[in-house]
Amino acid sequence: AFRFVPAQGAAAVSLAKPANAAYGDSANVFGKVSNPTGFLPYAGDGYAFLLPAKYNPTKERPFPNTDCYFEDNFDQVTNISVIVEKSAKSKIEDYGKPEAYLEQLGYLLGVQSYAGQTRSEGGFAANKVSTAAVLDVFTRETKGKTYYMYEILTRTADGDEGGRHQLIAATVSDGTLYIMKLQSGDKRWFKGQERDLKTSWNSFTVA
Repeated sequence: AFRFVPAQGAAAVSLAKPANAAYGDSANVFGKVSNPTGFLPYAGDGYAFLLPAKYNPTKERPFPNTDCYFEDNFDQVTNISVIVEKSAKSKIEDYGKPEAYLEQLGYLLGVQSYAGQTRSEGGFAANKVSTAAVLDVFTRETKGKTYYMYEILTRTADGDEGGRHQLIAATVSDGTLYIMKLQSGDKRWFKGQERDLKTSWNSFTVA
């Protein structure tokens, strides 16, 4: 389990499923703002977002109910996925406040890389080799729907890539829970991935 701690301080692909091919246009998902250079509109099952052009779809499905999964051409650690699952809730607020709902999303942040005895050092609690520092939590309103938005930095005891930046957006629409997850290694985050992933993250919209 993760210990949450407050932070200190392109191959040709079909970018829309046939049943939803016109979603991005007909619903005017992105408003009147033109797509930033280097991004393509992707329309999924009831949702849409701007996808970095250098990402390719894969068959990876690391979580249950994963509807799409894209990886950076040059780095499999950097990826974007969307989970679509039925929900008994009518809106995201029914899951509680954003900070409370985050506890239900721990499974998206990875598993412990070592389950044995560990000493409490390097910022890791005894017998815990993973930490998740919450850098930002906020809500945004888009077309009458509330989205819970999270920016998290996870670390494992092996220090892989200096940690991984995780962006999550979650909302509910028409009895369906939509969760977008974006991830980048710490090193690549500061070499352009922050801009790319945050653009996709902020563009995520459901019908």
